[in-house]
Amino acid sequence: MNIECPTCLVALREVRLGDLVLDECELCDGLWFDNGEPELLVTLASLPKNALQPLAFDDSRKAVPPGQRKCPRCHVVMKEWEWRSTHVDVCPTCRGMWLDRWELQKILAD
Repeated sequence: MNIECPTCLVALREVRLGDLVLDECELCDGLWFDNGEPELLVTLASLPKNALQPLAFDDSRKAVPPGQRKCPRCHVVMKEWEWRSTHVDVCPTCRGMWLDRWELQKILAD
């Protein structure tokens, strides 16, 4: 089942990292983490150096600003949370998390 980017409103593509499957937007490089996936990501023994590095450079396709984005799974408006000095969007229903471009790298660097 395809899910849509909460920012660009286009279908997300699956990215496989071993047994972990994340959803990524080709346009804005945002990442969707289902509940429990952030914890799985940090336990991966060998994450390729350039894995999940942003590639897009055009933010003009972003249609939905922070604070108004809907969960790609539940379709409810997500809440903004500050995590390690980075603002992320979290679904209050399914606990999934949306990270904009470079937010994952900022969180992992802290």
